Amino acid sequence: MAALGGLLTCSLVFGAGFNAKNVKPSGLTVAQAEQVLRVVLKHERYKTYDRRLWIDGPWLTEGMPSIPGYHSFGVVYIVNTQGHYSINIFTGDVWQTESCERYSFPALMAIQERIALKTGKKLASDDDARSDVGCP
Repeated sequence: MAALGGLLTCSLVFGAGFNAKNVKPSGLTVAQAEQVLRVVLKHERYKTYDRRLWIDGPWLTEGMPSIPGYHSFGVVYIVNTQGHYSINIFTGDVWQTESCERYSFPALMAIQERIALKTGKKLASDDDARSDVGCP
């Protein structure tokens, strides 16, 4: 039982960086998507407090998101890219688009539920989401 309590506490701490209160039916702003990404980075044990780690983006093509319906970013440490990430603006679904890894953990799922309540959208199936972000 103590382990479950620790897991819940850990999940709440990871999710504490996101407030869904201001999410609009039109989806996440760039700043909100970056907050969701920071929750994932903390979960993945990145030292997000380190000033040498920064988030590059959002990536745009002709003024539009590089992947329609997603805000995409690069995570850089000093001068080395650590990964490319895309966050679905309607669901908070997070993908590492180079490895085609979809993130799912309790704190993120709680955030995604709160986003879904605001946008009225649900997470896509794995196959549909993979196709959206260009993963095989």
